[in-house]
Amino acid sequence: MATTELKCELSWSASRRKEFERCRKEYHYGRYASWGWWKEGPDSERWKVAIHKNLTSLPAFAGNCVHDSIQHWFEMSRGGVRMTAAELYEECVHRFREGWRQSSAFDPRDRPKRGKVHLAEHHYGEELSKERTEEVRALLERCARAFVEGAACAPAREAHPDSWRALEELGHYRFLGVPVYAVPDFAYVDGDVLHVWDWKTGTPRGDDRFQLHTYALYACEKWSHDPEAIVLHAAYLSEGKVESWPVELGELSAAQDVVSESVRAMMEVHYDPLEDPFVPEHWPASPSASTCRTCRFRGICSDVHAAARPRLR
Repeated sequence: MATTELKCELSWSASRRKEFERCRKEYHYGRYASWGWWKEGPDSERWKVAIHKNLTSLPAFAGNCVHDSIQHWFEMSRGGVRMTAAELYEECVHRFREGWRQSSAFDPRDRPKRGKVHLAEHHYGEELSKERTEEVRALLERCARAFVEGAACAPAREAHPDSWRALEELGHYRFLGVPVYAVPDFAYVDGDVLHVWDWKTGTPRGDDRFQLHTYALYACEKWSHDPEAIVLHAAYLSEGKVESWPVELGELSAAQDVVSESVRAMMEVHYDPLEDPFVPEHWPASPSASTCRTCRFRGICSDVHAAARPRLR
């Protein structure tokens, strides 16, 4: 049976836009430089880039543990079982320990896997003190309690399963011929109103509101929902608070303009790395040392700032 050849196609998401604007070279590493690694061996450059592409930071991994555990909470709730805050916290800790073990046992000759945890802190030999891991433990506990016991999250917890529209579901629509991806953490309808929730384990950021509006754009395309009957909720679980915004057409239109500009900018430099020539001028490195310091590709990037150059394993 003939197999379909994979093509390096352009796609867009709010996180990809952020990466593209933060550092073009980081974006190139993440989207193009590893393409075709599965055809080569562990000693190839593409394989090495793919390993770095799958690195995650300790805070991001902790956030994933919370997201996955809340998803499990909803799945259990659908079956009539309500996990307590203590049980949700234990679920988070279990996922964290499993991922930590995976990362600690990392072998660079293993095939890179998106779902396999590989911490950048382990990869670069950084010290992970008891104080840092205790901070993560406390974060997981705060988030679990805020979700299960906090009044601010009660509307999401009490939404009937028949009203659910999305639960950590990756979806997309096409815009200018390009797939635009979105992963609403949770969405449900209450009467004619669609409520879209995003669980946050960090502090509020300027892009949070824009990201939620891209989910509103997705809801309009995916479910043909009236944009003026959508309410967006950013749940900052670590702080135990929720910020909510009814969608206004002006702000939604502005978000659509940003998506359009971003997609067009990506289209201008998109190429097939297995067939087309590499144009270095399209992929300049960020001038910020702070950006390099947290970049997962800092161990292989020739343009990384000296102050941010890591000690490799």
